[in-house]
Amino acid sequence: MNTILKSFFLIVLISFISTTTLFSQNGTTKTILKEKKIANEVNVKGNYTLKATTKIKPTSTIELKIDKKLNTAAINKNLKQNKPNSSTKNFLMEELPEDSDIIGKRYWKNKDVTHKRLASNLSLGTIYSSTRTVRIECRDYSYVDGDRIRIYLNEKVVSDNIGLKGNYYVYYLNLEPGYNRIDFQALNQGLSGPNTAEVNVYDANGNSISAKEWNLATGQTATLGVIKN
Repeated sequence: MNTILKSFFLIVLISFISTTTLFSQNGTTKTILKEKKIANEVNVKGNYTLKATTKIKPTSTIELKIDKKLNTAAINKNLKQNKPNSSTKNFLMEELPEDSDIIGKRYWKNKDVTHKRLASNLSLGTIYSSTRTVRIECRDYSYVDGDRIRIYLNEKVVSDNIGLKGNYYVYYLNLEPGYNRIDFQALNQGLSGPNTAEVNVYDANGNSISAKEWNLATGQTATLGVIKN
């Protein structure tokens, strides 16, 4: 009897353990499947295209009024109002509104000298003249090597690009009452350098009133003052 009971309890125990294990495995399997489903739903990847539902209409053409007529009357009026006169004219300075751009600028040796007045490097002294007209005689007193000069009267060019020879170059100047400034500017130094010249000045009666010489580098200026009595 005891043997039979032991066998019965053993069978019941084995059946209980098998049933418990089976339920446990099913629960675990369901849990794993559920987790995989959630993961798949979270990590779903796909190609999607956004479609615009609103159409953008092109704007109308912008009008650029580039062919608008120029107000030439106003421009001409401005130029007339700013026209230089005897009291505003200056040597080597801008005189008209259109001279303010680069085309209106003036250069000497690659430097802007628009607002620079003529400089003097050598004084030939100051003399007096009783006549309004004077005669200027210039020549190269040294080796004739192609020296060239420019003559100014009261800071205005009166004779340009003069070639100095062995004989005299003659030029007549009309003086203003009072002080007159005569400048001789060296345009080069010839073949041997410097720019060498002799200048003689006579009044209208033929009287010699000055006799000077200079040795100038290119661009330098010798100045002679003449006071008209």
